[in-house]
Amino acid sequence: MLRCIIVAAALVAPALAQAQSNAALIEKGRALFSDPALSADGRWSCATCHPANGHTDNKTYVGLDVVADGDARGRSTPTLWGSGIRTANWSWAGTIPAIETNIRGIIVNRMKGAEPSKETLEALAAYVKSLPPGPAPFLNAEGPPRDTAPADVKRGFAVFSGKGGCMTCHVPAAYDKKDPEDVGSGGAFKVPSLRSVSRTGPWFHDGRYATLEATVDAMWDFYKKKNDSKDTLSDAEKRDLVAFLRAL
Repeated sequence: MLRCIIVAAALVAPALAQAQSNAALIEKGRALFSDPALSADGRWSCATCHPANGHTDNKTYVGLDVVADGDARGRSTPTLWGSGIRTANWSWAGTIPAIETNIRGIIVNRMKGAEPSKETLEALAAYVKSLPPGPAPFLNAEGPPRDTAPADVKRGFAVFSGKGGCMTCHVPAAYDKKDPEDVGSGGAFKVPSLRSVSRTGPWFHDGRYATLEATVDAMWDFYKKKNDSKDTLSDAEKRDLVAFLRAL
């Protein structure tokens, strides 16, 4: 019995040490995320554009300058909630597989800060990847609605996963896709996660759509044209689809 206890303790100790090390790294990253010293002028931190209440400031930028939503040069601030479960590549171009590389580019190219150390990038990446998806009480762990979800949310998921064709690019549980897609918006861009999508407007890479309803209309028009589909979505089906998006 004593030998069993000793063996069990020997197995638990490294795992506990690893968990404590990871927790410390995440806390270091959390502090760095809010540190304006990472920027050249000491005014900007990661949290400036990704505040904790939603990890997006809902603005569209060229560099560090806020521009009008829909400006073709602009890039809207994506939420970082749920980063740890995403499958998509990073940046709006959707071409950066490593989050550390993306963070480094933001610090150096956008914030004009000094070259960050490997340790800084590791800590920031650990913090970002620790962020859970935003609150979604009507979803189960795999992403679809729970049995207790409202009827319109369930109907909306049926449209989303059925004739709406949304799961072509937005796959549960993160509701994203690894590779970029060209949806007729000016080039190929990252397929964003739809988790917490109701809180991340304006929508599309350049913030061109002010409402989820307008975004749904645009994507449905693109999907029909691309697939030469004769299907239609009624106004009621579109409302249900938006209800489901708001539940994500």
